[in-house]
Amino acid sequence: MSAIKSVFSDSKSAFIPYISLGDPNYDLCVDWADALIRGGADILELGIPFSDPVADGPVIQKAFKRALANPFSMDTILGTTEKIHSLHPHIPLVYLTYFNPIFHYGFEKFAEKAKIAGIQGMIIPDLPYDTPETDELFKSLKRRGVDLIHLVTPATPLNRMKGIRDFASGFIYYVTSYGVTGERKSISADLEDRIKTTKEVFSLPVSAGFGISAPDQAKEISQYADGIIIGSAVQRIIEENGSNPSLCRKKLEEYAQSISGSLRGKNR
Repeated sequence: MSAIKSVFSDSKSAFIPYISLGDPNYDLCVDWADALIRGGADILELGIPFSDPVADGPVIQKAFKRALANPFSMDTILGTTEKIHSLHPHIPLVYLTYFNPIFHYGFEKFAEKAKIAGIQGMIIPDLPYDTPETDELFKSLKRRGVDLIHLVTPATPLNRMKGIRDFASGFIYYVTSYGVTGERKSISADLEDRIKTTKEVFSLPVSAGFGISAPDQAKEISQYADGIIIGSAVQRIIEENGSNPSLCRKKLEEYAQSISGSLRGKNR
């Protein structure tokens, strides 16, 4: 069993927050990660800044813009990841990135260095499962015990889900709504049924993301999802408070506690 899959259990739902690396700088991202983990994160997603993040909404787009105002290198990304991993080696770290940066860095080189830095999984929203590149990357990651986590959306047909199965590991990232990332006020009425169907297709945990921001939303969805993924709400805290690091750290930890404490099996 992979380190990521071992986080999940039938008795509780996992909390999976996301931060954009480099926002507002790489050193402070280590503090943000530490605060979220101390607040109750079970897995942490780390976004690699990219100029054309097609799956991300305005909050994360602005975070990437701020991050890319700093000198960028993949080695800086990997070094920052290693610092986070050294603080909390028991917490699985997952990269959410786009295809272009890792393609130019090289699959084998990236997979090897990411594993050394502490990465246990990767999510690549713009990489379809039915491409030679997916097959190559999946094999590179599998050799190192790193999961390739795939997205399933409300528009993903059953036959495509069955195709994804051969290249999916760790957990399935279920996109709760159409469109890009961002905070939403309402939850789709048929979300529970859609997640149930996804669980039946994949022998993997299914975590829900896109649009979740409040503890009451997280609590409701955690009754049937194996994990709750939150990005934009976390990045909004950083956007509004990043210039005051001590306050930002406090708010991130408190927010993580509020979400984690609301989830099925984790009530405090």
